[in-house]
Amino acid sequence: MNRTTIVEKKLIKAILQGDYPAGSQMETERELAMKYEIGRPAVREVLQRLSHGGWLTLKKGHRAVVNDYWYGGNSTTIVDIIEYFDQVPDAFVLYFLEMRIALTPQYVKRAVQLNHPKVVGLLSEVDELPDTPEAFALYDWKMQKELARLSGNPIFSLVLNSFEPAYVKIAWKYFDDSFRREASVSYYQKLLDAALKGDNQQAEKLAHTMMEKSYALWEGQLSPQEKIGVKFKFDDIE
Repeated sequence: MNRTTIVEKKLIKAILQGDYPAGSQMETERELAMKYEIGRPAVREVLQRLSHGGWLTLKKGHRAVVNDYWYGGNSTTIVDIIEYFDQVPDAFVLYFLEMRIALTPQYVKRAVQLNHPKVVGLLSEVDELPDTPEAFALYDWKMQKELARLSGNPIFSLVLNSFEPAYVKIAWKYFDDSFRREASVSYYQKLLDAALKGDNQQAEKLAHTMMEKSYALWEGQLSPQEKIGVKFKFDDIE
């Protein structure tokens, strides 16, 4: 890991810990260079990367301002948060599952409507799926990407692609429970039946029901405190 990546990780950790509250200013480039023992060009590179990731707002001649990353960030911010933790916070998975309730049924419906034979081929692979969290995570990611592509709407693919570094990590944690794997197999099989019939309305309904079920299954294991918001454990940051 090069020096700039290390400094970038330390600054993200400091923001997540609240050392730099939203709206606060970071040190000057000169001060950061001295603090982390790197050159000012390297500091500038780190700040630019954090700006592109939604963590900071940069304005020439002024110190970097820290964003409220939940509302001023972007998909890169999400990926950064996930990548910097060995264990994905449980409540973060819940937020992700909630987003899928709105998104997934739409591209599933369009994929079956426009390309149901290809959807059938994709879902037929379930019969050979090993019963492991890793296999399910990888297959589910492959399936979501392909269904989004088959929907004919490239925006769905762009949204999913922005989650690629994080998706499998989240899915692996979700599929760690054998009951959730069994529930997904049942969903895949029902979706296959709908695709064989070319029934896009049924496919949409199945997807919506499964996304809500996934949310409920995960929510049921969280404490009331965890449901309020993401509780970061900074010992988990690599």
